Amino acid sequence: MSLGLIGRRALGGLSQSARQYATAAATTAPAVKWSTESTDLINRLRDQQKYYATVLIKGRPFTVTQNDIIIMDRIKELELGDALALNQVTELGSRDYTIKGQPLVDPSLFKIQATVIEHPDGKLFTVVKKKQRTAHQRTTYHRNHHTMLRISLLDVNKV
Repeated sequence: MSLGLIGRRALGGLSQSARQYATAAATTAPAVKWSTESTDLINRLRDQQKYYATVLIKGRPFTVTQNDIIIMDRIKELELGDALALNQVTELGSRDYTIKGQPLVDPSLFKIQATVIEHPDGKLFTVVKKKQRTAHQRTTYHRNHHTMLRISLLDVNKV
């Protein structure tokens, strides 16, 4: 699951059994035993000043850094101010070091949070459908809806 809600609407729309499963799954993350070489490389990445991550949100990849704004298709379940835990990351890195997942990076290595800041509407598209050799013409209008997310936290965890 690429989106994990945090905060006031975290488990609101789930049934009782699904709510219990979600809280148990969130608290019992399996501990990964890293080799000393891997631990050293992860700590070198952690010592860097700025990080970037390639995150999958609704199946689409976004390369983000801290305080970036993502404009994406509308997610109806979200309200303004909701916080999301983004845990599907394909690549995590800095200027000098990169961790690539196969296919995803282990979620125990990082913490990425995004906050919903706006639900804007896109520009208005005019669609004209016309029949040839007749005076028949139909005009419709279409507007896409978007969700804006701000990456409020992007951090590499200590191993």
